[in-house]
Amino acid sequence: MAIDYAQTAQDIVKYIGGENNVISITHCATRLRFVLKDNKAVDKEELKRVKGVITVIEAGGQMQVVIGNHVSDAYKQVLKLIHVDENAPVSAPDVGIVSRVMDVISSIFTPFLYQLAACGILQGIISFLAAIGIMDANSGTYRILNFVSWTAFTFLPVMIAFTAAKKFNVNPFTAVITACALISPDYMNMVTAFKITSLNSADPAMQQLMREAVSNPDIANILQNVVGIPVSAPTLDFLGIPVKYLSYTASVIPIILMVWAMSYIEHFFNKVLPVVIRNLFTPMFCIAIMVPMTLLVFGPVGNLIGGAIGGVYNYLYHLSPTIAGFVVGAFWQPLVTLGVHWGITPVTVGNYATLGYDTFTGLQASAVFAMTGSMFGVYLKTRSREMKGISLSAGVTGLFGITEPAIYGVALRLKKPFLCSCVAGGIGGAIAGSFNAVSWSYCLPGIAVLPVFFKEGHMPQFLGFLLSITVAFVLGALFTWLVGFKDEPDVAAIKKAQAEAPRTTQAEMN
Repeated sequence: MAIDYAQTAQDIVKYIGGENNVISITHCATRLRFVLKDNKAVDKEELKRVKGVITVIEAGGQMQVVIGNHVSDAYKQVLKLIHVDENAPVSAPDVGIVSRVMDVISSIFTPFLYQLAACGILQGIISFLAAIGIMDANSGTYRILNFVSWTAFTFLPVMIAFTAAKKFNVNPFTAVITACALISPDYMNMVTAFKITSLNSADPAMQQLMREAVSNPDIANILQNVVGIPVSAPTLDFLGIPVKYLSYTASVIPIILMVWAMSYIEHFFNKVLPVVIRNLFTPMFCIAIMVPMTLLVFGPVGNLIGGAIGGVYNYLYHLSPTIAGFVVGAFWQPLVTLGVHWGITPVTVGNYATLGYDTFTGLQASAVFAMTGSMFGVYLKTRSREMKGISLSAGVTGLFGITEPAIYGVALRLKKPFLCSCVAGGIGGAIAGSFNAVSWSYCLPGIAVLPVFFKEGHMPQFLGFLLSITVAFVLGALFTWLVGFKDEPDVAAIKKAQAEAPRTTQAEMN
């Protein structure tokens, strides 16, 4: 039976304390995320009973209402019932630093996560088609689709600046222009020239290549990364302060730091400037101050932080990929339930930018398929028609990378299937790690994005990845079947029996 999300939205707004209790609302792949004035005003038990709601989670200062695949439908209906001032300051109740950081990261990445993944899928598909000979890698078709598939990563700072501006209450267009300055052709040509101008070679052909590399980043990358020509650095300064050349394409943390700092700069000038010139000069001061500040401070600091975070994980991975795979596969779903899984997003995006691939996603996929397998184990084991329907639906959804309906709708309710999926995910992750399975572009692991894990010349890694998710899926189902769980009563059958009981009694009396 189709769910009336207009009615669902009315019930949600009612039980979260009404329109006046809402400060802001966003949504991710499966959840409505409310920032409320008073979380105690929420009737969680009634909210969980609303048709179309899977569960309710309070985390990171947010009241998160888990809907599932139809979250966008519910979101559109909720927006019709509440009126949120987008220019009003958005503040959440006091929470710990970890929850605050996770809230910032999730708020910034969730609006464009599917678009980023879509570009990753396109990369995987055209690479796969080229590898099996269906598409010529030198053809115009391939080259056009290739640069299209990289667009989201090339302009990632722009998207981050826009969503970060919403989070930090900054004018989004000012933030976007500042981010565009950092990836503008003029600046990128300066970066390329910085890499090339001091190179020396006695070979005339090499000299010609170096001259072409000044305006062609692809040739510059080949010279530096493939040919291995050493690079020296001519200096650049701003007001006498040396500037470190960094590429901000696919940059994450420097842009977040930049927009966060801009929130204070913008607030200051809006406060001190007269109204008659405020709208003109506040953006000017923000842009003129924040671009050099990012080049001098936030860029180097942000890259250092991002490199340190990614370096810790990559160091542990290289110590033992098998152990790392087991840990990621076993503990990924618990991290999702705690809402701290967003902390890995800057690491994975940074890996694609610096390494060209990501190991974490190759390990994480086993947790996804293990949870999906446990759903099919529940489907085969349960005698409840209602639970059969829920588990089958959650299992199919999980195959496409969305496991939250499975987690909250089935696994945590029955408890043992959740633990079974963690064990199966750990075993699958260990197999993936032992084969050094990786993803070659950003994705949400699922059956539809398998080409993302394939690259010509890396067949053993791909086959190892396929083995890992297959084992995780089979073991998830098998463990759930063998371990079992306390079956929930079939509510529909009970209601039917109760409805027929009076008629049966009357027939016996007659």
